[in-house]
Amino acid sequence: MFTKIEKQYQNIIKYFPNTETYGNNISHVKIELNKGIIVDIDYSKYPKKPRVKLINQTGKIYKKLYNDVVSLKNWKRSKTKSILDVINEIVSILENLQSKKVKIKRELLDGFLALCREHHPKEFLGILKMVNEIFTEFILPPGAITSRSSSVFFPTRLPTNQYYQGTIHSHPSGNLNPSLQDLNHVFKRNSANFIVGFPYTLNNIKCYDKNGSELQFIVIY
Repeated sequence: MFTKIEKQYQNIIKYFPNTETYGNNISHVKIELNKGIIVDIDYSKYPKKPRVKLINQTGKIYKKLYNDVVSLKNWKRSKTKSILDVINEIVSILENLQSKKVKIKRELLDGFLALCREHHPKEFLGILKMVNEIFTEFILPPGAITSRSSSVFFPTRLPTNQYYQGTIHSHPSGNLNPSLQDLNHVFKRNSANFIVGFPYTLNNIKCYDKNGSELQFIVIY
């Protein structure tokens, strides 16, 4: 007959076979999820509230995400959730967060960054094509006008294509904030708009919606 702790552990490893224990302690485990986040759970005092840490591969603790786990916030000893339920809720939260982020291919960014360096100190602009919810390539807009301080293109000259849903352009000044020109012209019809700042590296990129609000994005390798 399994104890309460043993039963929790058996349920966990059934669905998460990559579960690791701390030594031989089955009541303190860690699980690396496919989002690169490690869930560290100590349920040695179950059915009391377990201690949970969400850590990325660099050791950073996600305190904000922890506060979103309803089963932990509302934990009551008389109405406990299983440890597996807690883990599944965390997985669901991570998937929802990931689905809301803009996704862009690394090869696309590498190619665009190279062109930005080649055209510096002039701005450089591209139109982004989305396939299966991921920006996979860019085209150079016909008739685009670029200078040291701005870039303008003409949407009416673009071929009709439902896949063109974003823009990417450089700011040779290094400033990653959108200008009025960006907001009134470049961003106007697109769901995601990337700004790449000098010196044109992956650490100098931001993404915005058509209203200029910053968006989180994921680089797909």
